[in-house]
Amino acid sequence: MQLSYRVLRHGVLAAVFAGTMATSVHAQGRLTLQDLLSAEPIGETELSPDGQTIALVRSGQIVLLPSAGGWPVLLTSTQGGKSSLAWSPNGKQIAYAGQGSIWVVPVAGGAPRRLTNAPPGSGDPRQATDRTPRWSPDGHWILFQSGRRGTNGLFVVTEDGAVTSAITPPKEEAGEGRWSPDGSQIVYVTRDKEYFSGRLQVLHFDAHSGQPVGEATKLYTAPTDKGGGWAIHGAVWSPDGKTLATVLQNSGWDHLYLIPAKGGEPKQVTDGSFEDDSPTFSPDGKQLLFLSNRGLAEANDLWTIPANGGEAKQITKFGEPGISAQPQWSPDSKRIYFAHQSATETSDLLVLDAVASAKPVSLTHTTPTNYKAAAQVPERVTWKSKDGREIAGLLYHPKGIAAGAKAPAVLWIHGGPEGQDVYRSDAWAQYLAQAGYAVLEPNYRGSSGYGESFRNLNVEDSNGGEVDDVAAGVQYLVSRGIADLSRVAIGGGSHGGTMVAYAVTRYPELFAAAIELYGVVDRELFVYRTNHPSSIRWMMKMGGTPTEKPEVYRKANILLSIDKVRTPVLIMHGENDPQVPPAESTEFAKALREHHKTYFYFTYPNELHGFSQPLHRLDAWQKQLAFLEHYLNPKFGTTTTSTDEVVFPNIDKQANQHF
Repeated sequence: MQLSYRVLRHGVLAAVFAGTMATSVHAQGRLTLQDLLSAEPIGETELSPDGQTIALVRSGQIVLLPSAGGWPVLLTSTQGGKSSLAWSPNGKQIAYAGQGSIWVVPVAGGAPRRLTNAPPGSGDPRQATDRTPRWSPDGHWILFQSGRRGTNGLFVVTEDGAVTSAITPPKEEAGEGRWSPDGSQIVYVTRDKEYFSGRLQVLHFDAHSGQPVGEATKLYTAPTDKGGGWAIHGAVWSPDGKTLATVLQNSGWDHLYLIPAKGGEPKQVTDGSFEDDSPTFSPDGKQLLFLSNRGLAEANDLWTIPANGGEAKQITKFGEPGISAQPQWSPDSKRIYFAHQSATETSDLLVLDAVASAKPVSLTHTTPTNYKAAAQVPERVTWKSKDGREIAGLLYHPKGIAAGAKAPAVLWIHGGPEGQDVYRSDAWAQYLAQAGYAVLEPNYRGSSGYGESFRNLNVEDSNGGEVDDVAAGVQYLVSRGIADLSRVAIGGGSHGGTMVAYAVTRYPELFAAAIELYGVVDRELFVYRTNHPSSIRWMMKMGGTPTEKPEVYRKANILLSIDKVRTPVLIMHGENDPQVPPAESTEFAKALREHHKTYFYFTYPNELHGFSQPLHRLDAWQKQLAFLEHYLNPKFGTTTTSTDEVVFPNIDKQANQHF
């Protein structure tokens, strides 16, 4: 591993390299950074056609687990991550995506076999290869997505890999393809600038030639979300092939709709001020299973509703709020398998008796003892922003603080901006709280989970009300006597990093330290250099192109306000980021240097948007901790307290240093 370091303080080199921080010694019920790396929650899961076995991904390998519970069996041991597991209809093979290709592996054992091996297309490397395989009902064809032609399209390959065919036009952006029950049709989503929220189309498929028959039928075109942040995520077929279920926001909230497979107006089947997601028909065709955050916006539960609409019924309710995902029916419609996590538990696989409505039973137990003992359930809090709008967030209370004492605080800002902080296993927030920091995660305007109107409040207002929401969160912590106003930091990645950059120019006296991770500082530069879909989405959010909306882009360009910065800034970025161009951080660091501001700049090689390699993640965490300790919680007598230097740990003694 080689890391690049760029560090300046008023034009003077800072002393930044020291020994690695001691984080490996366990105390009972106390997290270490290694704990954060070693947790191995359950990844993707897929139930076999006979309902007897569950295939799941863990530690980059496929594992088979009896659906009634039991000892897991390792199926693969090959290099590279694996995703999008799909059982063949006869249950003898599993298709998956790995190393940019589609593979199949025999369930009885044997070496995986590569079915596709096309070179990646141009553009975003995360979508440039083959992925998301789905078997045809007869088991002869495998449908998959690929960006090998430069745009995302749909392809099929025979189960022996002998024939591969493109089934959508070269320039059409297409994905989320699903076979009809009889294999004669494929429903998919296509997107274009004119219908950016998506259009559902159905193509007829010739199983002999592997080619579409005629032109695809336009089934439904979604009204375009003006902020570019909502899109149809596909549709699922009813068992009889007559109806499709999908999620639309036509009511201003994400709800379930039914669309006739032959075309017709969508029928809304859920309604209310909450968000529904992930519909799936029971195999007997009687019910729709779905996820909903009704009751608590930052959590969800499993619900069912009659397949043709009616009264919805909540079928899971846990002792503490959490997040469920990947719901699947058993073939006999009697059991439901799903993943679940909470603030105190990492993601595990559970099964629910849908007939008896009994309490879900855990089939896996992946939460490390140390994490379970140390984790806390955050408090849901609300406060008023500058314009009086109510903002919600999650508050992790500091540990080890004397009664009545005020703690240093960190506001950690999610990305998106359509992300949302929820009741999940947030190890970084738990670690910071354990270290004595109050951690507030604001769901500022622009966040998902609160309806279309709230999510689009930041349209044509980047660096506006969203930043006021966060700043008001600081005042909330102070008003409750939780935080010391002189010791508050802000951090975040992606749009969270952008929010950090906004905050240190809009509220220059408010934060004592700022951690800006792979964020945008010049939106005009961003729309020119990011990937194509991201560029379109953000021009929609900004109200137009830089030429059409110069003042909106100017407001979002913090490079024009660098002189206002008073806060020391730690900048980190992956060198191969296809989402936020690394030039954003380069220009930020350059402007800070030219204005003689305090900043520290680290880049990580072979990283995309965020840090995935374990050593890079550990190094980034250690440096962020050292930065926070220096500016918010200095240990007098044990390290320097000079504002001219920070003692950063160096996990790679061979790292190159660049100035």
